[in-house]
Amino acid sequence: MSLDSGLESGVDSGLDPDSDLVGAGTTPTATATAPDEHTVLLPRISTDPLDDLVARVRPMLGQAVDSLHVAAALEADGLTDRGARVEYGYHDVFALSTEVYRRLGPRLPRQRDVATRGAGSWRESLRLISHGPLYVLPCTAFPAVLAIVGRRSLVLGLVFAGILGWVYAGVASHAAYRMLGFGRPRSAGRILIVATVTVPVVGAAAGAGLVWLTGGGVALVAMITCQVAYQLTSTVMVFYRRELWLALVMTPAFLIGVAYLILGAGLRPWSAAVAAGCVVAGFVFAVVIAVRRAGAVDTVEPPLRDSLRPEVPALWAVGAYGLCSAVLLLHAEAPYLMGRLDVAIAAAPLLLTMGFIEWRAERFRPQVVTLLRRVERPREFVRGVWRLLARETAVCLLAPAVPAAAMLAGLYYLDLLSAAGVVMTAAHVALGGAYLLAFQLAGRDRFGWLCWTMLAAILLHVVVGGLLGVAPLLGQSGSALVDTALYLGSVLLLQALFVLGLAPILGQAVRYR
Repeated sequence: MSLDSGLESGVDSGLDPDSDLVGAGTTPTATATAPDEHTVLLPRISTDPLDDLVARVRPMLGQAVDSLHVAAALEADGLTDRGARVEYGYHDVFALSTEVYRRLGPRLPRQRDVATRGAGSWRESLRLISHGPLYVLPCTAFPAVLAIVGRRSLVLGLVFAGILGWVYAGVASHAAYRMLGFGRPRSAGRILIVATVTVPVVGAAAGAGLVWLTGGGVALVAMITCQVAYQLTSTVMVFYRRELWLALVMTPAFLIGVAYLILGAGLRPWSAAVAAGCVVAGFVFAVVIAVRRAGAVDTVEPPLRDSLRPEVPALWAVGAYGLCSAVLLLHAEAPYLMGRLDVAIAAAPLLLTMGFIEWRAERFRPQVVTLLRRVERPREFVRGVWRLLARETAVCLLAPAVPAAAMLAGLYYLDLLSAAGVVMTAAHVALGGAYLLAFQLAGRDRFGWLCWTMLAAILLHVVVGGLLGVAPLLGQSGSALVDTALYLGSVLLLQALFVLGLAPILGQAVRYR
């Protein structure tokens, strides 16, 4: 299955272009009286404008990984679907990019890459899996922060900073990866530098506004600033594959936080101070790495403003997707952070295994490409890719289920487990499968579908809960079990909506060429 036009130029057909003009009536006599003939070699001139386009983009796209890479570069260069039709005869940019990618020829791997691919694949897998523990590494500092800022301020700060940092980091990383995909690493580094340097200022200003509206003091502003700074720090470290450095920097905060939980209030100021110091150290490392990597690039790149201008609509979509994702995860749990421990920590197994889910999402496309090379019939491919998605979804449900079972067993042993806690934990396990599906939709730029479906799930949970009198976000104090069951139902509905969004596009083989 291909979008190639299949048009071939007659220039290379080997036919005499004057055969219609020199007919069979030419006589031997006429030929004999003609002047002496000799061969003249003329330069070969292509009449296909697509050859000129390929020659123009080859320096930039000689290492393109697929036709989507080519399509993104052509769109960034200002080519539209109308231009593809009028200038080159293809019905859209994607069809044109498929032919351009074919004419560019094979992308030959470097010898070093071939030699080290097998040895490095397991390291890459471990790197992705480690993202989950990195997300929860600072959590041991929260008990000390709770004692300093108070429970209400901690809840407000966690929710507010979580949403702000999620959106900020998501937009910055998407823009940086887009620039990297265009072969512009300096622009990618500049984006990360600007985002990382500005986020503490934005966090402090937003925290001050929150304190002005709700109270909480300087400690709450500091907590919000540190939290958003850590989120951008981790984004930069992940982008430059320095997860080990981030883990080493944050380990002291983790250890002293554990010591505070064991030894008590005497270590409270130390736990908060060390956590803040580790965040500052990681922040400095991240900025230095981004500056050095961006400064090491010696290629000439277009101005960053010109590069980002075509990406603005996509960045708005990514920001909306990040906002909806954060609200989906936090809105159900936030009301219970004030006192229901088993419900409040229900997201911990999911956060711990988010790196594993990212890894499986990353591995999905290579597995589909392998399937595409193995099967011969389109129906076999469609059935195979849906079986693969079902298998990977099941794996991503199992991954958080294992630590969730261990956590529930511990809570039961401590007599802290309730039915609402079990149901809320099950809802977050179900979110593991939903996030895998969301990653597949995001990889296909279906951000509109992602946002509308997540909003539908959130509204279903809150509105139906309000009608039943069990919505804590609306100030109601009904049954926590009914509220968490509604949240579980909304997550299951979200899974179904994500599958519905993938239905028209998942089995299109051309997307994996």
